[in-house]
Amino acid sequence: MRIRHTTLILSILPVFALGACGSSQPSDTSAVAGEQTKASAPAAEEGHYHAELVLAGQPAVTANGKDIVVTVNVTNDGVGAFGSATEPHNVNLGAHALDAAGNVVINDLARGHLPQIASGATEKASILLPVGQALSHRVELLPVQEGVNWFNAWGTKPLVVGPFNVCSDAAVGKVCDAGGNPLQAASVQP
Repeated sequence: MRIRHTTLILSILPVFALGACGSSQPSDTSAVAGEQTKASAPAAEEGHYHAELVLAGQPAVTANGKDIVVTVNVTNDGVGAFGSATEPHNVNLGAHALDAAGNVVINDLARGHLPQIASGATEKASILLPVGQALSHRVELLPVQEGVNWFNAWGTKPLVVGPFNVCSDAAVGKVCDAGGNPLQAASVQP
């Protein structure tokens, strides 16, 4: 009889434990398949920064052909202002290069200046990606609080652009997007 009670208690215990936990699992915030123009997730826990990134126009190539310019709208949907002048640890727009499987192959591909962004505000920011290192990769853009952490650790969804490739037409000698279309020349250098 004692064995039956112990077995019954052991079989019910996990149900009570799971019920007490509530719904602490994060909801699915993944983007629609193929969407690469917006990155967002629920606001982060208190004490950490959080942002939403949206592509502003298409990536372009600098006049000298050495860099790919990517401009994004960064919305501070967390608490507290952040940007490249934030003290004690400034916040910049950072980039990782990814392989075809989505693994980071170059952790610190580039950094770009991020204007101070008040909570609830949106500002434009640009980053220069070195062509030589960006070719054959997708690039993941995220704010990074220098010396502390990348924002994805606090729930910000990265914005992914690319992959970037050498155009198949050898005469063109330009950088192309994933569809084989040459990137336009940047009209304004950041």
